[in-house]
Amino acid sequence: GTNVDYPVVQTDNNDFYLTHLYNGESNASGALFLDCRNNGLFMDQNTVIYGHHMRNGSMFGSLELYKGQDFYDEYPVMLLYTPDGDYLVELICGTVEDGNYEFVRFSFEDGDDFCSYIESHRSRSTFQSNVEIGPKDRIISLCTCSYEWDNARYMLIGKLTPIMEDPTR
Repeated sequence: GTNVDYPVVQTDNNDFYLTHLYNGESNASGALFLDCRNNGLFMDQNTVIYGHHMRNGSMFGSLELYKGQDFYDEYPVMLLYTPDGDYLVELICGTVEDGNYEFVRFSFEDGDDFCSYIESHRSRSTFQSNVEIGPKDRIISLCTCSYEWDNARYMLIGKLTPIMEDPTR
């Protein structure tokens, strides 16, 4: 239900792909990119992907549709395809954040700290989800600009679950 169907890239900083396509070509649309603090293999407890909110709905422009419960109810799951395996992304919550401050976390003291982080976002979510999350689960956070105030951001958090291949195929 979204237009999000792009390659995800990563480099050693969080600035380059703001103004470059996945192939390195200079372009104001930029690319979807992993935070440089992530390991790049979707094995961190929280993998963060950034992308521009384009007015034409491209890149992460359609994420704002998750600000409504009806859209979430229709599209509660995303898919992530990687060279090492595919993932189901069960959406947990979406929050409007202040981009003037660090609003994402990459590491947690323990499982309780992780669950508390999720619950603090779930309590402010723009939609309600019944996806259960445990202390050892992994999440993916999709972050883009939002326009409620200057430097607002919208963050969509989903539970990352590997999709197992059918061994009989």
